[in-house]
Amino acid sequence: MKTKLYTVLALLLLVFTTSCNFTENITINPDGSGNMTMAMDGSTLMALAGEEIASETGGKRTDTIMDFSALLKDKKDSIAKMPEQERRMLQALSNMKIKMLMDPETSEFKFDMISDFKKIDELQDMMKLINEARNMDKNGLGEAAGMMNNNSVVKYSYDGKKFIRKVELPETFQKLPDSLNAYMEMMGASEYVLKYKFPKKIKSVSDKKAVIGQDGKSLTLVYSFSDYLSDPKKMGLEVEFVK
Repeated sequence: MKTKLYTVLALLLLVFTTSCNFTENITINPDGSGNMTMAMDGSTLMALAGEEIASETGGKRTDTIMDFSALLKDKKDSIAKMPEQERRMLQALSNMKIKMLMDPETSEFKFDMISDFKKIDELQDMMKLINEARNMDKNGLGEAAGMMNNNSVVKYSYDGKKFIRKVELPETFQKLPDSLNAYMEMMGASEYVLKYKFPKKIKSVSDKKAVIGQDGKSLTLVYSFSDYLSDPKKMGLEVEFVK
């Protein structure tokens, strides 16, 4: 169990610290419940370094789902023997499922982190959880993954009249240091996309670049990954709905 877990998390970190695209999908139901999927597409990376990545899983196509709530329940005795830091990280992932698709032949390399919620304020910031996961990395990616964390806290709210994606920064937040230039060049073509679906028609969106879907209840916003790193508050959002 532990070997498989480390392999999945190490591959996830590899996606996170190299050039790829991120899509934050949120669907809200009429009763306020819903789900969130953080989709990470590292297919470009797979095309460049497929042999090395495939060696993590024996070179075979991998299509698997890891349910952390089931893992915590079924392997509680083994997990109890893990270092405290690793146990905390697993607990943080307790409401998550990770879906991984890796195919060396087609160069597909995708991770989906999936979480359901009864109320949107229960939603955890998945990018922060990815940063927590670096603590379990045994392949030297941890430092890089930590550097790619912008230390922001994302909070969501929805009351039927308005949806808010609020980005909070620590007082010590600073622009990207020079040491990150190499990573920024690597991530230059990467995007962070917001895709939201609501139970009501949209009246207005604070970011005028938002593309409203034909149904009037969905929106798409595309940011560069440099926005996420250097100016995360730019990704704050307010959506008002038709009464």
